[in-house]
Amino acid sequence: MRAALVAEGGAFDLVTVADPVPQAGELLLRVTSCGLCGSDLKARGVMPAGSIMGHEFGGQVIGIGADTSGWVEGVQVAVLPVASCGTCAWCRAGDVVHCSSVQLMGLGGRPGGFAEFTVVPATSSFAVPDAVDPVHAALVEPYAVGLHCVQASQLVAGDDVLVIGAGTVGLTTIAWARQRGAGRITVVDPVAERRVSGAAFGATDTLEDPEHATPNAYDVVVECVGKPGLLNRCVAAIRPKGRIVVAGTCAEPDSFWSIAALMKEAVIRFAVYYSPAEFHTVIDAFASQSINPRPLVGRETELTELNEAFAALAANSINGKILVTPSQAK
Repeated sequence: MRAALVAEGGAFDLVTVADPVPQAGELLLRVTSCGLCGSDLKARGVMPAGSIMGHEFGGQVIGIGADTSGWVEGVQVAVLPVASCGTCAWCRAGDVVHCSSVQLMGLGGRPGGFAEFTVVPATSSFAVPDAVDPVHAALVEPYAVGLHCVQASQLVAGDDVLVIGAGTVGLTTIAWARQRGAGRITVVDPVAERRVSGAAFGATDTLEDPEHATPNAYDVVVECVGKPGLLNRCVAAIRPKGRIVVAGTCAEPDSFWSIAALMKEAVIRFAVYYSPAEFHTVIDAFASQSINPRPLVGRETELTELNEAFAALAANSINGKILVTPSQAK
């Protein structure tokens, strides 16, 4: 099969490698599509040479390992890119990402979706109905991130919501906040085109800078950027007893005025990844069309153009998700 392998320096080499073979409890997929995200951009420079990245993917079942019941070939699946033990307390509770033996697909633990074929645990695979465009199976993962943020916020109908950042996480968070009946939804982003996208996904108001957010005006604030200083802005924006969800990955120390959060009795919660239950919810929403995944797609490209796609992602020149279709071109 063709696969994009990480080369020295973080570029990708398109090479031919042996087709993977599913073992017991595994499925062999023909990868239909695989999305690029900011975490891929950050991770590729530290990934071992020869790694197959890509953690936002879906595919068609074309092989079934031994002792793997309940599956037939031809089914389209979305993949939750976490391989866990399945038996620990975290796994039994449905929080597979916190399993102590977790392996992340496409981010170093197991091969991901930047290849024509890949092998995944059946327990990490979720059947996608025929009503859903197979290409959109790769969008289940990013929409599950947004759903996880909204659920972490304990949003109720009528809540006023501030979303900082109109990238993929921000946009999917807005979509779910709108679907869950939020009142006013304000999106903050310095890029005008992204603010337009935020409005298209359901935001009622747009701001260029979080400093422009009205103080004490929001029940929920979701921070999707990850830069020092933003937590203070979140605290300033919420009402007393408001809820803050931090989903942005900040790699620097970030001090904030805890007394302001204390006096408001603010709830500050961090959110990462998603659960199997949230994957099911996203797929059901795609199938019922209560969430339309198509507007998230900014560009579709081929595996042969992966380096160019990463360059576009780094330059922030594509508004929306870049989807790679590994099996499309030969």
